[in-house]
Amino acid sequence: MAVVQTVRQGNRAMRIAVIGGLDRHVQGLAKQALEAGHEAEFHQGRVGGRHAEDLEAIVQRCDVVVIVTAVNSHGAVSIAKKAARRRGCAAYIARTCGPSRFEQILTGLSRGRSLEGVTQLAG
Repeated sequence: MAVVQTVRQGNRAMRIAVIGGLDRHVQGLAKQALEAGHEAEFHQGRVGGRHAEDLEAIVQRCDVVVIVTAVNSHGAVSIAKKAARRRGCAAYIARTCGPSRFEQILTGLSRGRSLEGVTQLAG
């Protein structure tokens, strides 16, 4: 089941999906996104049953997708990459995504610069 944290601040809000990662980081990452004026949506990376459809839907709703590889299924990584390419949204691959990495991503997005330690998926 996906966890959604939604708060809009101004017109610059982006919807950011985080696919995979540790459940214990969800609330903290959602708070960071909120403080930066964005929305964050999370998927646990399980794709059995209807979860694959949920993953596709999350990517379709988002402007930016962060795909975590360390705590994620291979299937979820593959589905998220393909869905992001089809959608044409920015997608980043990160081995982990805790509070410090997510802060780097948010800062990089706001400044339009490349992100160290994070690979941008080619469109």
